[in-house]
Amino acid sequence: MGAPSWDLFIALFFIIGISYGFILQREKVTGTLVSTYVALVVTQIATPYIQQFFSGQTTVGSIFIKASPTPFMIKTAVFAIIVILLTTRGGLAGMRGHGLLTPIEVIIYSGLTSLIAISTIVSFLDEGVRATLVSDSRFASIIIQYHDMWLIAPVVILIAMGFRRHGKHGELYE
Repeated sequence: MGAPSWDLFIALFFIIGISYGFILQREKVTGTLVSTYVALVVTQIATPYIQQFFSGQTTVGSIFIKASPTPFMIKTAVFAIIVILLTTRGGLAGMRGHGLLTPIEVIIYSGLTSLIAISTIVSFLDEGVRATLVSDSRFASIIIQYHDMWLIAPVVILIAMGFRRHGKHGELYE
């Protein structure tokens, strides 16, 4: 029997992400989505400093850790830690929604959060490893190809859903 493919891993991650969204409900899903965006920004800014700290180039109060983690390991760890901390302790839960649209929103937001997480982590890989992954996995190829769209789509959908929920004159519809 052959080894599981990357497509299987990606599909499972996506399914688990949507299931997790249903468990959390919409207000937590939007908080997780925002946490994912924040983690992406923090990861891009903080990684060079963390890399310098681990390589011994920078010290914090004469403390440094001599290690050789790869940039991928650092970026993935920072990304995961920020998402987990903001989701569990950040207080980013949105308003509680009811109605027929809520399950659809949960699927959309959870799916997009999963796509952003996968495409972001894959973007941390070295170019050669990423090229191998793209050639081995149809899902990874699509996810990487549309990385920018996955980042923009939730913002557009949040705004569109906000207009739908608030009507023409700003009144809130549930």
